[in-house]
Amino acid sequence: MKFGALSLSLVLAAGIAGGVTLAAEPTSSEAAAPAPAAPAQDVDALIAQYNSKARAQALEAGESYTYREFSNEERGWIREGAEAKRAAAVDGLIAEYNAGLSGMPARVFTDEEKFWIAMALDPAEVESVYEGHTAIPTGNPNKVLYMEAGELQKPIESDPQYGTPPAAQNTAPLAEELDPALRPSLWVPVAASETAEEVDAMFNFIMYINYFFAALIAVLMVVFCVKYRRRPGVRADQSITHNTPLEIFWSVVPTILVAIMFWGGYKTFLDLRTSPPDAMQIYVKARQWGWDFTYQNGVETAGEFHVPANTPIEMVMTSNDVLHSFHLPAFRQKSDVLPNRYTKVWFDSGEPRTYRVYCSEYCGTGHSNMYSKLVVEPREDYEAWLKKEGNWMVGPDGEYKEPLEIGKLTYVRRGCNACHSIDGKHGTGPTFAGLWGLERRFDAAGDNKRIADEDYIRQSITDPHSQLVYPYGKNMSIYDPMLPEPQIIGMIEYIKSLADVPRDADAW
Repeated sequence: MKFGALSLSLVLAAGIAGGVTLAAEPTSSEAAAPAPAAPAQDVDALIAQYNSKARAQALEAGESYTYREFSNEERGWIREGAEAKRAAAVDGLIAEYNAGLSGMPARVFTDEEKFWIAMALDPAEVESVYEGHTAIPTGNPNKVLYMEAGELQKPIESDPQYGTPPAAQNTAPLAEELDPALRPSLWVPVAASETAEEVDAMFNFIMYINYFFAALIAVLMVVFCVKYRRRPGVRADQSITHNTPLEIFWSVVPTILVAIMFWGGYKTFLDLRTSPPDAMQIYVKARQWGWDFTYQNGVETAGEFHVPANTPIEMVMTSNDVLHSFHLPAFRQKSDVLPNRYTKVWFDSGEPRTYRVYCSEYCGTGHSNMYSKLVVEPREDYEAWLKKEGNWMVGPDGEYKEPLEIGKLTYVRRGCNACHSIDGKHGTGPTFAGLWGLERRFDAAGDNKRIADEDYIRQSITDPHSQLVYPYGKNMSIYDPMLPEPQIIGMIEYIKSLADVPRDADAW
C-alpha cells in the first residue's frame, strides 16, 4: 500500500486542543473521492494514541495528566478527518494509475472499486477481483487481499523474513516443496535427496502392498459370500480339511514381504541417522517460537539459514525452553529437540532450491507460526552470504550501521517478529507499535506500572520475566547468549521510531 497508517495529526486536525476548533473545513463530496467510513476501532486507536502521546509529553514536563474522553460529536470530527485522508490517498493512487496508461483513456472507478483500493488493492489489479482470484496482489509485495465466499477480506501481510507471497488466513506459507509440478505424488512433497527417495520408495512399497491385499481380501470376501452362501436343500461339505501348498504360500509370501519391509526400513533408518564424517555442522537452538542457527565461524541467523548445494549438513540441536521437533519434510527428516541435551539430524542439501523447516511438536500458542526458511544455493553464493551475514551490523565502509537500521534487522533476525507485531495488533506478546512513552501495567489493578522508556526496553530484553505486562505470561525466552549492546540499542531506537504508529484499542 502506498499510503501509510493514519497519523496522530488527524486527531489534532479534528480539533482537540482547549476548545474544539477544526483546523480545516471538511472536504466536500465533490472534492474528494468516496472512501470507506473509518471504523470505530480506527477512531478508538487514534484517541488512544493521542492520549498516550499527550501523557508522555506531560510527564516529560513534570505535569500530571488525565486521560481525555471525547464526545460523540468530537469522535465524528475525527472520523471525518480519517475519511478525508483516505479519500485523498485513493484519489492520488487513481491519478497515478491513470497517468501511466500511455495515451489510453482514463479509467473511472466505481465507489466499490475505490473501497477496494482504500483496503490496499493496487488499481491495476481491480480486474482480478472480477476474475475471482482468491489472492489479489497489492502495491506492497508483502501484502495481498484475500477473497472468501466472493467477498474481499482484510489485507493479509506476510512475514518479511521469508520473502514469499503472504498466504491466506490459517494456511502455512507457500514453499517450493509444495509445488504440485515438483511433487512426485499426491501424498508427499518434493524429495530433495537420495535418502528422501529411499524413504519414498519404502513408503510406496508398503502402501501398494496394502492396496493389493485390501483389494484381494475384499474381492475374495464377496466371492466367497456369494459362492458359499446358505441355500435351501444344500448341505455344507464336511470333507474339506486343509490345503498344504496354499497354507505354505500364504505363510511364506507375507513373511518375505515383511522381511523386505523390515530390511528396507532398517537400512533407510540407518541412512537417516548416521551422518557422514565430513558433514558441515550447524548448531540449532529452538525457542518459543522460532529457530536460531549458529555456524562454526560464529555467524548467527534466526528464521532463515543457508547451506551450499550438494553438501552433507549435520544439524546439532537443543531447546531453550520446551520440547520442539525439527522437521524438514522435503528431506524426510524429523527429530525431537530437547532442553539440556543435543539431538542430531543430517541431510544432503542437493540442488539449489528453497525449503521450509517446521516444528512438528506442539509447543504453545505460537506453534503454528514456528517455521523457518532453508536456502540451498551454489557454494560461491553461500560463501558470499556467509561473509555478509558475519558482518550484518557493519556497513560497506567498515563502520557500524545506524542504530535504527540495526534495530530493524535485529527485529527480524532475532525472531522478535514471531510474537511482537509492528502494526498495532496484539499477539503472543505486546505490539511494538505506539509502545514508546506508553504506560505499562504489570497487574490488573494498575498499581505496579512504569513508562516504556530506554530502561524499560533494555530490561525487557535482558530480563523479560522481571516485568510482565498484564495479562501476558512468561512466554519470552531469555537470550543465551545475550544480545550484544549494538543490537539492544538498535531495538530501543527501532521501538522509538514506531511511536506514532496507531495501535488497536484492545492491544496491550
